[in-house]
Amino acid sequence: MRNLKLFFCLTLLLLPALAVATPDSVTTACPEVKLQMEQLPDLNIPRSSHSTFFVNGELVVAGGHTNGFVPTPTAEYLKDGEWHVMQMVYTHDFGSSVVMKSGKVLLFGGCDQPIGIGQTFLAERYDPQTHTFDGFGCMERKRAGTNGLELNDGQVVISGNWYHTDGIEVFDGQKHFTYIKDPTVERANPQILRTASDNALIFSAQDTKGNPTSYVADFLKGDSVHIPLFETWHPLLLSTHRMADSFIGDEAKGLYSYLIPVADSTGQIAIAKVENGVFSLLPTACPIPMQSRSQGEAVYYNQPIVVDQQARRAYLVGISGDFLSSPDKANRLYIVCIDYSEATDSKPAPMTLYYTDPITTIPDCAPVLDADGNLLLAGGLLHLSNFTPSAAVWRLRVGSEPSAVQSGSNRWLMVLLILAALLIVCACAYLILKKRRQRSTADTEVSESMSVEASAELMVRINQAMKSQKLYQNSDLKVTDLAAAIGTNRRSVSDCINSQKGCTFTQFVNIYRVDHAKRMMRQNPDKKIADIYLESGFANEGSFFRTFKAVTGMTPKEWLSKA
Repeated sequence: MRNLKLFFCLTLLLLPALAVATPDSVTTACPEVKLQMEQLPDLNIPRSSHSTFFVNGELVVAGGHTNGFVPTPTAEYLKDGEWHVMQMVYTHDFGSSVVMKSGKVLLFGGCDQPIGIGQTFLAERYDPQTHTFDGFGCMERKRAGTNGLELNDGQVVISGNWYHTDGIEVFDGQKHFTYIKDPTVERANPQILRTASDNALIFSAQDTKGNPTSYVADFLKGDSVHIPLFETWHPLLLSTHRMADSFIGDEAKGLYSYLIPVADSTGQIAIAKVENGVFSLLPTACPIPMQSRSQGEAVYYNQPIVVDQQARRAYLVGISGDFLSSPDKANRLYIVCIDYSEATDSKPAPMTLYYTDPITTIPDCAPVLDADGNLLLAGGLLHLSNFTPSAAVWRLRVGSEPSAVQSGSNRWLMVLLILAALLIVCACAYLILKKRRQRSTADTEVSESMSVEASAELMVRINQAMKSQKLYQNSDLKVTDLAAAIGTNRRSVSDCINSQKGCTFTQFVNIYRVDHAKRMMRQNPDKKIADIYLESGFANEGSFFRTFKAVTGMTPKEWLSKA
């Protein structure tokens, strides 16, 4: 009891010092991290307003315009450190793309003339297995500044236009487009989110001529709705994007959740969570940084949120805020990392602000994730001019965990005081528990020897459940799910896997998933890659390629060639 009183007294004495060292401006500040960047080989063709995607383990860029603001009917894929040029059937400058569950990519719309003039009906498909394009038809309405999203049944919802009449239509996943209805509000670059397996919600920050919209949203099936959140927080005007890359939900459980950036009347950015059509703000540990403390410059955001479902993190990319007034100046990139899975009703999501060295390229396309969970940026603008696109390609290494770079004497004082507090807590805890440990040493030794046997027996039950029930096929499998399946608690399962297998729960489950994928590839070498990773329990293609390589040291294609 005396030790406990000492602990409380020391803590109370320390609190005033902590309060002085950590004012609101410090405690609510986002930690800042210098991010490692890697410049990859330049594109063969400088390009802007193109589509970028990561499929079949390869980074691909398609369409856009090149020098002189001229549309290019070419695409390129990066393999073995070299870009390989492909001929497309059509041009898609300011066009759109949808990475489909089949593994193929739908490309559609765009400007039909140089310097961003006109629209096009045209659509084609890219097959990453053969590196070929198939031009198969046209949409019901010619479009530029459009967007698309695949539903669960393989149909693609398409909406949006630029300086032309808008409308909502559906691609059947094969070759045909069907016009569905006129929108309540005509939109450019709309955001399209699934609200159910067969329905979607459509909204945007601007109309077909760039004016602010009334923020009324249209359902694919159903009446239009007013979004209450948009009365205070408006959707951000985004560059080329795919909303499927912002998905954080679980299709198997019927949860269709997305993260989108929103802004208030002052320009402050926040993160909105949209679940089955219901909008709310995601609680975050600090406001989205609008200015870097360590670099002393404003940050401007115009990109969608990119989600790494495997790591359960989301990224929002920005750029130095003075790029509009100084287009010839090199600019830093800023990346807000949001650990969204840790957010609860009582706990906000932790955030980190990454920043890079200055670069001369201004990205104008959304980044994509590679197999290792890093962000890839390809092309963009030089000097903020559509007539001078960039060929630069960058990898932003957010897949690793750099240490936060703190700044300011107050920050160091705060760290020292917190360390002192932790030392005091540890000392008090040690004194309080010391007697208890001395009394139960004999009992502890007995229970530890018993726990070895119990742990081995529990491991057998865990493996039996994983194999017989194929629990690993659930892409959202948690420790609690496995514990419930064998009638024990999550701590026992986690400790058992750690002691018996020497790995984490996630690593353990991923080994089962990779083994299942290897069996499928060996038995059915012609099976679609999308079917393989989904049936093996992976949430998306990126996590499949990343995990497969981490477990086997090879890509799926390399492993299959040696199997």
